[in-house]
Amino acid sequence: MTHCYAVVSTLPAGAGCTTAELSVTVLGGPPPSGAEITGRSRVIYSDGRNALTEGLVVDHRGRPVAHSTSRYFLFAPGAVVPPPRSGDAPLPQTRSPEANALWQEPPPQIAPVCAALLQQLSGLEILEAQLTGEIPAAPIDRYSGIQLMEAQCRRVVFSLHVHPGLLQELGTVFGGVIALLAKSASGAAVQTVAPAGTGFTALDLKVNFLRPARAGGGELIATASITHRGRRLSIADAVVTYGGRRIAVATGTTSLTPPE
Repeated sequence: MTHCYAVVSTLPAGAGCTTAELSVTVLGGPPPSGAEITGRSRVIYSDGRNALTEGLVVDHRGRPVAHSTSRYFLFAPGAVVPPPRSGDAPLPQTRSPEANALWQEPPPQIAPVCAALLQQLSGLEILEAQLTGEIPAAPIDRYSGIQLMEAQCRRVVFSLHVHPGLLQELGTVFGGVIALLAKSASGAAVQTVAPAGTGFTALDLKVNFLRPARAGGGELIATASITHRGRRLSIADAVVTYGGRRIAVATGTTSLTPPE
């Protein structure tokens, strides 16, 4: 989000931009639960048609936790017109947790799964238990509305219902939401081949955005599979589709800590 606003701050009235690619490299360990993180971004190049931003996410102590760059396509004033407000899709009166994501406060906390139990299950067994509801999904997936649809060795499928809460000013799904969905899928694909007791650390994510996803009440679908499997490092590719068309491709690298 900071990347987008950094670019917007440089544009003349009536101009617009859209994300073309995003690259994130994770630095060090994640901050503790409840701690605040801060994202900063600046435009390091712009030629009127493209802009490149560089950003850093720091923890509550000011230590870097992630470095990121993003490239944007720029549109001249009047080239892109936001959809009329009157044409927004109405929100249903009763919404499921999936369709209601990001429009309400996070759902009540669900009791965490016993760590000892998770240590006894392989990565694929954990995902299979999530599919049957025996184990809750990750908190970020529950909050955002991301759902695991399929899980098998080396391959997973996730979905996310598109609703007005996911849209930016031009009426298309915010790029960061698509990146989050791709990350969930690529990380889970690696998880499917991990034996019980394995630790996971996300190292990087690269997303190329191919076309916009507009509101229509459909589902974003992310299908991910492993392209490299190592003992301590694995890489997975994810393809995100909407209405049967590819809208983004991503590659994620995950570090594995084998059980002792």
